[in-house]
Amino acid sequence: MAGTASEAHAGARLAVSASLFAPAWLPPGGRGNGLRATSWAPIADLPARHVDTVLDALRDASIPAHAAPAPRPVRPLAPGGRAPGAVWRLRVGSTSYAKAENVLMQLLRELDR
Repeated sequence: MAGTASEAHAGARLAVSASLFAPAWLPPGGRGNGLRATSWAPIADLPARHVDTVLDALRDASIPAHAAPAPRPVRPLAPGGRAPGAVWRLRVGSTSYAKAENVLMQLLRELDR
């Protein structure tokens, strides 16, 4: 009987752990690129018009990311000096932060040309 209880307990831990990988706190209306991470870090505030392009580029680089409307934009990235309009907060998997910075720097040079 003890083995059965411990197996059931181990199964419960797996179910709880798996739910930690999804961005459960993502606000309504947010979008992700389908990749998961154990922890997330905000990396930039983007104009809404660039969110899908950035999420796709990060997915192609195997970087987990998601974005949602920003409550208070801190540093909107608007290439070309255009006003950003609606701003979304971009978060990436914490372990991929440096790689995401490189992808963003290359991508932002190409946007709004």
